[in-house]
Amino acid sequence: MPPFEDEDTRKVQTAVVGQAQSDWPVFLPYDPDDFDRFMRGRTRDDFYCGVLLGGCGKKLTPRRYTEKKCHFAHRPPVHCRRTETGEASADHLYVGQALRRWLQRQGYQDAEANYLDPGSTHGGAVEVRYGQGRTRLIRVQMARMSLREWRETRDRLTQRHTHVLWAYGPYCGLSHNEVEVAGHAIRISCRTEGETRAVYVGTQYPDNSLAWSALSECRLSDQGIVTPRLEAEPTATSTPAAVAFPLAPGTIAFTTTTELPAPVPEPDAPAVRHYEADAQPLGSAAVRVRITLPHDHPAPPPHQLHVIYSSAHLLPLTDAAPPGPAWLIRADGASPLPQRTDPRWPDLRTKPVPPDRPAAPIPAPTTTEPASSPDALPLSEDETIRLLRSELALVARARGVIGWEVLINHAGAAPDDISPDERVRLLVAVDHPRDHSKPLFSALVISAFTPDAPAPYFADVLAGLGWRSDLSEAKVAEIWERERRTTYALAQNESTPEHRQSPTASGRQSATRPWDDARLVSRIREHLSLVANGRSLIKWTTLLKNQGIPPSALSAGDRVRLLATVDKPYVPSRGLLSALVKADGHASGPAPFFGDVLTELGWKPNSGTPTVEAAWRAALDRAYARGARSAPTVRNSAAVPSTKKDRVHWSRLGTTKATVVVGVRRALIDAAQRQVCVGWHTLAAAAGLKPSDLSDRAREEILVAVDNPPTYGVLLSSLVVASEHTPVPYFDAILKRLGRPHGLRPIELGQVRKTEQARTFAAYSATSASDPKERT
Repeated sequence: MPPFEDEDTRKVQTAVVGQAQSDWPVFLPYDPDDFDRFMRGRTRDDFYCGVLLGGCGKKLTPRRYTEKKCHFAHRPPVHCRRTETGEASADHLYVGQALRRWLQRQGYQDAEANYLDPGSTHGGAVEVRYGQGRTRLIRVQMARMSLREWRETRDRLTQRHTHVLWAYGPYCGLSHNEVEVAGHAIRISCRTEGETRAVYVGTQYPDNSLAWSALSECRLSDQGIVTPRLEAEPTATSTPAAVAFPLAPGTIAFTTTTELPAPVPEPDAPAVRHYEADAQPLGSAAVRVRITLPHDHPAPPPHQLHVIYSSAHLLPLTDAAPPGPAWLIRADGASPLPQRTDPRWPDLRTKPVPPDRPAAPIPAPTTTEPASSPDALPLSEDETIRLLRSELALVARARGVIGWEVLINHAGAAPDDISPDERVRLLVAVDHPRDHSKPLFSALVISAFTPDAPAPYFADVLAGLGWRSDLSEAKVAEIWERERRTTYALAQNESTPEHRQSPTASGRQSATRPWDDARLVSRIREHLSLVANGRSLIKWTTLLKNQGIPPSALSAGDRVRLLATVDKPYVPSRGLLSALVKADGHASGPAPFFGDVLTELGWKPNSGTPTVEAAWRAALDRAYARGARSAPTVRNSAAVPSTKKDRVHWSRLGTTKATVVVGVRRALIDAAQRQVCVGWHTLAAAAGLKPSDLSDRAREEILVAVDNPPTYGVLLSSLVVASEHTPVPYFDAILKRLGRPHGLRPIELGQVRKTEQARTFAAYSATSASDPKERT
């Protein structure tokens, strides 16, 4: 440890890169494994305590820790008066950068961000000027401001600019005043996603309800920032606005739907379908209503219960006549429940499924499906839910947590094939019906980006289980923490005697383990291959948790046996993936158990590797080289020549390259219209192949063909992700071959990829709305 460690009390979580005056922020992840990914392509001299952060402008050193949060530290001597140092301390810079890029995508290439009083609490204010002569302005008020100052500032800015659009951060306390003036207010918030802080835009209404969406989903007009919520509302006219009561998500269920003929649509109104249904609010009686859903929403089958989890409003029907419905529910979407009845809505009964038709008709392929396709769940739905519940019980007994991607992989499904609504529905089904004497297993499912906080969709799961749908973020976090502890305690109490036995009973436990060793070895081998690609190491406990296995469930002997099996058959000249596994708290060198793994493999000392440490270093270097061959790095992938091994013999696969390109292009267009990213598991299936049929070089060739020339000027290849939603390693090579800027640093390449994804989603969202049949 450096001698000045004890002197350094300036621990900060955010910095800027480039120079001290830069407005390009970075956020240092807390976890040491995330730290390693963050530092790829960077040096320890790249970071500054930025002036725009209220800092001293001196260099910061990133510090990696295993027992506490990683953070930046000042280099002595320390004379810094920076007051905001936490996770949100650079939010004003993230907001300014995000708005500038967003305005550029709206056609304003001259957008310029200015930061007012950046060292103050919560970041002062951000002003982004754009348009000819920069006479238009977006003002984001981050810090608190008195009502008098707010009014004076509004008058001053209005006199100097042709258009002034206001938005409000989470702490300024002025948004309700904007609601009184304009009828709604635009809110701005930042959330940690991986190694950055993503900017979200909310629409606040007089009832204090908030509808959040990503900034990339919004558009700009002379009236302000138009969010999807505002887009879906009817355009104001000279006639009085219709009475519309907002409905809390998760409080209304319906069934027995009958589609009605669509009336003549109003000009510029979004296309919708009309249904009659039996609906029941929580704590009320069932009533016959009319419901509208977006035109591209799958028709809700009459043989299932459906819950409105999205934004919805209740309106009186002006043309109602007895005995027809008197109310209209205008909803943005609905999700089916796995069961045919629900105690929360006791008056609703589904129709029996006719013997000559399936329970749930499959939507036409031209629609946007919010739920997973039948192929997304290899097992039956009941079996999938049972398996998820079993895996989560195992995690609960180990007092751990698990990522959604890892959990759904245990069911044999690909995470990219499960939509967000379907994910919520499956987790609700795992804990349904809710009983306070049972563990809440969904509290153990976390986001890989925020492992120390509830998953972003946990509030939706709570609403589906009967909690209020308008809970604050703080209340959701409180429930998450309480239910997680309760789940651990209940799982421990419900453990069988075998689970509470001493280590001497491990032999009997091994015979009843709920996982298959062969499958576990295969998953570990695949995960370690990704670690090799990143030229990194991974802790044994982290490796097991990523597979959903509690470390306490395996003995030291099991660890040696599994890691040796990963590298069998043993070939001395080949890299060993087991060399990438380190022990908790072990700083450098081979793990204490690596020598036992070598003995299990049959290694013997020789002149080249006379010691365990020498064998470990040789095995590590070869493992990294092996990973580089299987997945070229971003910077050299374009220069790797095609080999015989890389070439695909299409005739042997029973297809042609042109056919595969067409299939992949259609799958990517479908993904763009669904606003999701996809992996090669989905793309290969769309082309009638297995992922193992295609090398990375072949995948690069296919994606280059898909985007040459690019449709609508956007890159569909930006939607392709590797396992765990990481970028594919050859995206930079695709950019080079398409004549785009390339050879970028990882952080710059990530920004390009996210920008291209946003442009692709915007382009195909527009085309799907105007022509939902466009598929090629």
